[in-house]
Amino acid sequence: MKKISFIIVIIFFNYSCENMETVVDLEIPDTQSVLVLNTTLETDKPVQVLISNSVNSFSQSLPMCIADAELLFYENDDFIDTLKLNSDSLINYYVYSNGNIDSIPMNFYELDYTPQKDTYYKIEAKHSNYPSVFARTYIPNDVDIEYEIDLSNEDLIGLELSFDDNVSQDNYYRLKLYSSCSKEWENEEGELEIYYWDGFVEMLSNDPSFPSGIPWEGYTFSGSQVVFSDALFNGMHKDIRIDIESGGYSYGDCDTVRVQFSVFSSDTYLYYNSLEEHRENGPASIFGGEVVPVYSNIENGLGSIISINAQEIQIKP
Repeated sequence: MKKISFIIVIIFFNYSCENMETVVDLEIPDTQSVLVLNTTLETDKPVQVLISNSVNSFSQSLPMCIADAELLFYENDDFIDTLKLNSDSLINYYVYSNGNIDSIPMNFYELDYTPQKDTYYKIEAKHSNYPSVFARTYIPNDVDIEYEIDLSNEDLIGLELSFDDNVSQDNYYRLKLYSSCSKEWENEEGELEIYYWDGFVEMLSNDPSFPSGIPWEGYTFSGSQVVFSDALFNGMHKDIRIDIESGGYSYGDCDTVRVQFSVFSSDTYLYYNSLEEHRENGPASIFGGEVVPVYSNIENGLGSIISINAQEIQIKP
């Protein structure tokens, strides 16, 4: 049990100011540290999992990589194999702690196995110092997508997507659009200059299934990606219109234009939605909103196993 003292300063404003200080001692119960398991299972990548430990909210210590856990991987409840720690896969996660920016070195547990669509998966983690944890997820089946490109507006690239939603289940989707472009011009000295750009691009839409905000430039949604459900079109044919600002680059300037269309499981949708609400609410403070917890599907622990069936549409080779 930890004891933490807070000093409360009360200021009364009248003809004069008087400060009154009260010390309040709070008994903070110790919280048992648990395993934190995080991974994304995708249909085109081998399995990689990060394992760390949780720390108390008032602790001065940071989470650390758990390098001696036992990780078991199951497909449709059939045991596949044990994941092994890759000591060469060092990555650093940067966190803000105690007024400073600190880094947490982490290594992946890996398995040379590619998950399959329309399949259930379970990961179980064991360690002698922590309660065992496990989580299940489902990778949905493919969705057949048709698309058309509209180049009638010089300032916008129009993209129309259509697909049939599966009536037998609740479905969750994500759209990302990214491209790589180059532009050539002659400068004042007559020399040829080339500018390259690569990354995600902003999409604009009025689709009622997308999260809507204050209308801007005639659109209710703008962003580099969007997560949505089939709540408004369950079992129906769905048409989506997206406009992409060229930003001074014409369609002909772009080397590649790709759309990533992903189908999610329900736990993945809950994770992304809660993460977005958590970020929008900001930190808890006297002027902040209520903290929104990020969804976790880890039993007896923290973190998340999310699953994605991503299809990439190559609009322009």
